[in-house]
Amino acid sequence: MPAGTTALIQLVSLVLAGLALIMGAYLLIIGRRPWRDEDSSSVAPRVRLLGISYILVFGSAMIQIVLQPVGLEGELLGGLMVIGGMIVLVVVLLEARASRQSAREERSDRLDSRLGN
Repeated sequence: MPAGTTALIQLVSLVLAGLALIMGAYLLIIGRRPWRDEDSSSVAPRVRLLGISYILVFGSAMIQIVLQPVGLEGELLGGLMVIGGMIVLVVVLLEARASRQSAREERSDRLDSRLGN
């Protein structure tokens, strides 16, 4: 692969990782997902966890793209990326649990309204 192509791919990767890093900071600081209509006062902590994972994964990716570390430094950055991925798995499990719980509450509310009539 020519050097120009490699540099272009690295530049595009760096820009995309930078955008994801900004999104992670937004999730961590603001604490709400912009793609959902939700009140910022009732934000679940898992959204902030998602922001931390974005920062770990994409921050490490940006460092790896720019510095291209080898040896122990590369392994440590890879470890940070793995920790970020594990946080994403925890967030997904928490989100699934919360949606099952809200569905259960909704069904119980419907049953209560039917029994009340």
